[in-house]
Amino acid sequence: AGFSEFSEEGALLEQEIYRIAKKWDMKVVGPNCVGIISMESGINTLFVRMDKEEMQLGGATFISQSGGVVLTGTDFLTAGGLGVNKTVSVGNKLILKEADYLEYFLRDETTKTILLYLESVVEGRQLVELTEKGNKPVIVYKSNTSQASAEIAKSHTAALSNDDKLVSAAFKQFGVTRVFTFRELINAGKGFNLPPIRGKNLAIFSRSGGQGIISVDSAHEFGFDLPVYPDELIEIAKPFFRVNVIDKQNPLDLGTVFDFSSYPVIIEETIKMIHPDAVLLIFNYRRESRELARENVLKFKEMAEKYQTAIALCYFTEMEEVHAMEREIGYPIYPEVFDAIQSLALARDFYMRKEQRKSYKKNTTKALLPFDSAEKAKNILLNTTSKELQIDQVLQLCEAYDLPTAPWGIANSEQEAIQVAAKIGYPVVLKIAGSGSIHKTDVGGVALNLNNAQEITDAIHKIQSNLIQHGLEKESRFLVQKMVKGGREIIMGGKQDNAFGPMVLCGLGGIYAEVFQDVSLRLAPVYPQEALEMLSELRGAKYLTGVRGEKGVDLNSLAKIMTGVSRLMADFKEIAEFDLNPVLAFENNALIVDARMVLK
Repeated sequence: AGFSEFSEEGALLEQEIYRIAKKWDMKVVGPNCVGIISMESGINTLFVRMDKEEMQLGGATFISQSGGVVLTGTDFLTAGGLGVNKTVSVGNKLILKEADYLEYFLRDETTKTILLYLESVVEGRQLVELTEKGNKPVIVYKSNTSQASAEIAKSHTAALSNDDKLVSAAFKQFGVTRVFTFRELINAGKGFNLPPIRGKNLAIFSRSGGQGIISVDSAHEFGFDLPVYPDELIEIAKPFFRVNVIDKQNPLDLGTVFDFSSYPVIIEETIKMIHPDAVLLIFNYRRESRELARENVLKFKEMAEKYQTAIALCYFTEMEEVHAMEREIGYPIYPEVFDAIQSLALARDFYMRKEQRKSYKKNTTKALLPFDSAEKAKNILLNTTSKELQIDQVLQLCEAYDLPTAPWGIANSEQEAIQVAAKIGYPVVLKIAGSGSIHKTDVGGVALNLNNAQEITDAIHKIQSNLIQHGLEKESRFLVQKMVKGGREIIMGGKQDNAFGPMVLCGLGGIYAEVFQDVSLRLAPVYPQEALEMLSELRGAKYLTGVRGEKGVDLNSLAKIMTGVSRLMADFKEIAEFDLNPVLAFENNALIVDARMVLK
């Protein structure tokens, strides 16, 4: 400690370390860190005394921005039965960033799962893209999500807070598993110690009726389906029950089954018969059944491997016994039903997301945009003279990327405005289009629903008067645009994020975006299916699909616009902000009626 996170003197010392490291091409862990641990080689640079017995060798590697959290993490990983492979305390990330460590551990043969604790994300784009290319689960506990914690983190690890919504969106998009507590971190790790879960069908067996009900609530919360058990399975299970009447619903109540050796038999038949994506056994027992319970864990471990089906075990007994079994047998056991189902869900979402992204790529053709889109846009941007583009330049960029706009034209005089309106067809909208037009509404530079030449003349005079009242010069350049009525307002746009690069946003217009913050985010570029996904996850999505007998809007047209916006943002990193507000969506199309852009 005592570097840039602490004082100006510390920052100067850190700069000197940087200079020396760069001069001699050295890699530096930290500073402001406790170093590394490698369980295989026995290396431990921590200044805290640690005995070998405190940690168990396993497949989980832990990367932490906080040295203290390294110790906490190793304790949790060992207690949770996951074990520790390696740990790194990254500190202020002067030379090596989280993406550098991630790239290394994705290649490391003995690391099976990678866990990160981060207070800031410096190279977010590289981190998520590396995760997608790799085949190992990456679990991130990202803190520093509020303004209050951001102030503390600055003094702790010189961390700068990221836009937390964007962090979550980017992680979800590229298959990074995000968690919010150490308990979730361990649950996620346990889920990845089971065979891959590639669907939502969950078979539950419970010795407790109450725990069975709890499991249904948790399964519903985490999006699992509970298929009804077939009669054939119930017939196989019937001899083990002490009653003749068995409800075949899922969860199956094993309360009257006292032959615990029958559990593996019933569950194996279930796997062979209905092929569930995962199985959960909830088993409460006392000390006298300890040996049989352990034998069953070994059988379930072998069965999960044989059928490549995740079998989650939730054992209710003495906690010391549960932890001992996990460490000795090397198989996940959960202390609560919620933990077990959350664990399965986190693993499921990872595997399904990877398959989904592969499908998006496979089903996306390259001919989504005109071949010369980027070249046209480049020429338009080269001719700009200000960071704030004029509205016609922005609309030209939209058209270059095949984004549909309401018909429009530029007029340099009152007479030209009337001619353009006649060509477009009334009614029209009049907007100032000169320098500073980006704030045209604020200064009274817009006139709506003009139906003839006289109304255009009157509108121009009114706009000029408004500009003078705001201390601005008269405007001689106007945008004349077809007045588009009806439709449902959508906002779309993008910006350049310091950590993640180009990103895009969509949301419902008006009060939905401003008051309810109902928006969806992704990193650019997005696939068409991802754009549809963004629209569907809005809280007000039903507003678009139609309610109370109203017809929905053309979601594919909106997705096409979103895809084009994302390609434009990805192609030109010099675009700082790009807003389409609003886009009007109709039953059979969607049109951009206003746009603004700011360059870096």
